[in-house]
Amino acid sequence: MSTAQLEHRAARIALVTSVVLLLTKLAAWRLTGSTAVFGDAMESVVNVAASALVIWSVWMANRPADETHPYGHGKAEFLSSAIEGGMISVAMLVVMVRSALELFDRSAAIEKIDFGLLLLAFTIMANGGVGMWLIQVGRKTKSSALHADGIHLISDAWTSGAAVLSLLLVRWKGLAFIDPIIALIMAVWVGFVGYRLIRRALGDLLDEQDLADLAKVETILNDHARADGPLPRIVSFHKVRTRHSGRDHWVDFHLQLRADMDLKSAHDVASDIENKIEDELGGTATAHIEPAP
Repeated sequence: MSTAQLEHRAARIALVTSVVLLLTKLAAWRLTGSTAVFGDAMESVVNVAASALVIWSVWMANRPADETHPYGHGKAEFLSSAIEGGMISVAMLVVMVRSALELFDRSAAIEKIDFGLLLLAFTIMANGGVGMWLIQVGRKTKSSALHADGIHLISDAWTSGAAVLSLLLVRWKGLAFIDPIIALIMAVWVGFVGYRLIRRALGDLLDEQDLADLAKVETILNDHARADGPLPRIVSFHKVRTRHSGRDHWVDFHLQLRADMDLKSAHDVASDIENKIEDELGGTATAHIEPAP
């Protein structure tokens, strides 16, 4: 199975899982009337929309570079992750408002707790399993959209666990007031997860430099600048820049070589070092050649 096929398969499985779990949580909410379960269901609404968006972004990211997009279409995944984080944040604001209102009005009783617990236990196992698998696929294929969706599903499993805790406290201790409090705490935590997704995606969209990539590139260049380092030799380097375009790494830098070196030899040196960087990062490296002073 090719990388693109694996990504499309993972995206479809994520969408089907999100729809099934949304229906399950809505049933649990209608049965129990729990605010915490309502918050859990709201996040699953986002899951469905986000999973549908992931299918589009994975398809777009796998399109080859063309005349109008010479760097490829990989940033579609960053856009998908940013939108997903935004939807999470909006959904959690709704939950926070409902939780605050429920704190002052506890007229609605929580019912049929056993059925609700059973349904939520199923969602925790499904979300956790599919979420971890999506993260693994995202790391393997370098898909930021699948990785973000996996993180979202894992956070969804945690919110389901919080909803289970709320129902158990109501059942064992009769602490009905704790339900909206747990829902409020859950909303704040998931909102933070949404913020992190937005922050990471916007950083990539704005070509924020990857410090790990930068360190790897500078290590290679420093090795070739040492007198006892590997061949070919360079005098120095500067203006090293790295960025991501989806799963592709783009690096450019300036090499200073001996002033008496002929053009072909200088080109061969630059090409050799570009190839080493590309082998290390799996992207595209471009060197600008300069004579050393």
